[in-house]
Amino acid sequence: MKHQNHFTRLYQSLAWTTGCYALTSFHHYYGSVVYGTPWRAHVVVIGGITLLLCFVLIWLYHGYQKKYLRNIYLVIALVMFGVLIGLFEGFYNHSIKVLLYYSGMKVNNWRSLFPSPTYEIPKNIVFESTGILQFPVGAAQVYSIYKVYKSYKIKEQ
Repeated sequence: MKHQNHFTRLYQSLAWTTGCYALTSFHHYYGSVVYGTPWRAHVVVIGGITLLLCFVLIWLYHGYQKKYLRNIYLVIALVMFGVLIGLFEGFYNHSIKVLLYYSGMKVNNWRSLFPSPTYEIPKNIVFESTGILQFPVGAAQVYSIYKVYKSYKIKEQ
């Protein structure tokens, strides 16, 4: 039972990781088109390659049961999708950016934290809402990674 529970949690974390990738891919590709900034679309390719690596690592781990394969997956998924996309991109780049902009912060001060052309003034509801949504999805992904970590700690005892 514990073995099955471990794999269930592992696949749930992969589902959250995939969801985080899908959301950020849409968000960045949409932003590249709307704002005429093709450099934003690089996330689609880099994230796709990283997600493919995550799938391969899980597949290999499922077949060979080598802890290092699972651990490499956990680190890559946590850093790339949980921390960089969910927490940095979703929280700082969008949630805090929008909150400070609409809280009445002076534009010069706001621009010192969010310089152009990397950061857009939050006027596009689709771009900003998908950007903000990366935060809770990323947080859920981080939590799912934590549950995998806890499940294999229990399994190994």
